[in-house]
Order: sequence, then structure tokens, then C-alpha cells
Amino acid sequence: MPTEASFPFWTDEKLRIQDTDLNGHVNNAAIASLCEAGRGEIIFAVAGDARTRPLAAALRRVTIDYLSEVHYPGRVRIGSAIARVGNTSITIRQELFLGERRFAAAESVIVFMDRVTRRPAPLLDAWREAAERFAPVEA
Repeated sequence: MPTEASFPFWTDEKLRIQDTDLNGHVNNAAIASLCEAGRGEIIFAVAGDARTRPLAAALRRVTIDYLSEVHYPGRVRIGSAIARVGNTSITIRQELFLGERRFAAAESVIVFMDRVTRRPAPLLDAWREAAERFAPVEA
């Protein structure tokens, strides 16, 4: 099982009162948004600003395991690692922590595509090298 030490990239987010639902816990949509915040930052670190990079990125798949409830208030730490680098895609593994407690795990596939044809396009060599620097840390 991954631990905090397994992740080379971190994003911190503050929980908001609006993240809670009628049961008083942070709801699944808010947890998905926390994952998105972490994904956005690691993709920026690999490929640069979405507005100016030569290839677009699209979320192809995301799975989230909700491991325990969390409640407002608090600060969430999102650990991210690039678990796989493919020809046109990367797979991002994430774990979300509130304090020492791991409360969610996610895996996402991001496909890079040509901005004109909207078809998958090979990762640039510089992006591939950057992505490989964010591989999971082996214990």
C-alpha cells in the first residue's frame, strides 16, 4: 500500500464548508475536485501551461476509492505520482491525506492530443523526461 513517502509531488488544498453534504462529511464531488487540483498541478509541472503548450490534454479515465469519511474544516494533502508513461498518455496515481489519515485514492489516465485534429498525439520527449521524474518513490 502506498504511503506518504511514495509520492514525489504534493498539492495542498483547504476544505471549504461548501464541500460538505447533508450527512456533514466532505462529499464525493468535492473529493473528485481535490484530485483534479492535484492532477492539474502535476500536469503543469510536466507539460507547462495548458493555454500555451503545443498539445491539449484530456481526462480519459478516473477511478476514486473513498476510504473513509472526512469532515470540514481541514487541509488536505494530495500526493501524486506518474505511475505509467505511455506513447500518448500518462497515468497519475494519487492519495489524499487529512493529517496522517489516508482517506481516498485515485488513478487517472490523461491523453495528450493534437489541438487541430483532436486525435491522440505522442508525448514530447521533454514531457516524457519530466514525467519520469515524478515516478512513484520505491520504499
